[in-house]
Amino acid sequence: MNRLDAMIILTASLTALFDSALALLGEGRPDVYVSMTILSYFISYALASPDPRPEYIPRIVNIVLLAVFLVIVGYRVYGVLAG
Repeated sequence: MNRLDAMIILTASLTALFDSALALLGEGRPDVYVSMTILSYFISYALASPDPRPEYIPRIVNIVLLAVFLVIVGYRVYGVLAG
């Protein structure tokens, strides 16, 4: 099994685990599911990156996913602080 296969399996497993746990807890907000999926991708990428030298496309994907994650977290923090 190469590193890309390991990363795909790890990402799918973590996403299934996180989504199952959130569903069992009764979570209904879609932004929570999206942020946990992005988090599972970053965990998988850190543990089983397919190439130690990231190329142009994975960098763009990582930047976009990080921006989406930060927007979701910022929105949630703003909602808590604003009351």
